[in-house]
Amino acid sequence: ISNKNYWSLSLTITISIVIFLLFSLIQTIVLFFFIPENFSNIDPKILAYRHLGVISLISSVLGVFLLILFVKLKTPSIKDYLDISIPNLKITLFFLFLACFLMVMIEYVSDLFPDIFETDFVIESYKQANSLPLLYLGVVFFGPLFEELLFRGFLFKGLEKSFLGGHGAVFVSSILFSLVHIQYGFPILLCVLLPLSILLGYAKLKSGSILLPVLIHLINNFATCLLTHFEIYGSF
Repeated sequence: ISNKNYWSLSLTITISIVIFLLFSLIQTIVLFFFIPENFSNIDPKILAYRHLGVISLISSVLGVFLLILFVKLKTPSIKDYLDISIPNLKITLFFLFLACFLMVMIEYVSDLFPDIFETDFVIESYKQANSLPLLYLGVVFFGPLFEELLFRGFLFKGLEKSFLGGHGAVFVSSILFSLVHIQYGFPILLCVLLPLSILLGYAKLKSGSILLPVLIHLINNFATCLLTHFEIYGSF
């Protein structure tokens, strides 16, 4: 892609922030529609847990739409800008192995230190969910799709094409990705999200395809939901 066909570093960061803020605003607006007439005794956090699937689904779809809109303002080729291509099989298998190994290690460490790594957000959003199929659709599929297209797609492109280069793009996008998930708490942010995000960044860098980090992100979220399900209910 030539310089004329992608946003500069400063504009990439600015647009990424704008998209994420609009994404967050959409989440708030969607939540507002679920507030009952007599809401004085209802905790907004519980309301968000109950409808997290729908909130994530709608905000992610609209977030992807906004992202594509900004790409189209610069170039007609969304596929080239966001690196939408089939990744090499050998690279895919290698990073899937690394991802599975990292997930197992994170689960092992979290079992050793449950007080440090336990988060109410995951457990409560699963227990309080009005619809588990919608939760899976929003959190396991559409949420990761939007986040990867934004962080390892659009933002990554601007960072990589700047003076930061590929390795700089991996670490800057990983830090920003971790910071926007601060609701999980600092220990999880530092010991879980940051390592996983760095792996996702290198999966993108080495494969040259956004589809690989999307796949790994989907698998991670699906595994997290399954583990949470067994932790709460013991079985299906």
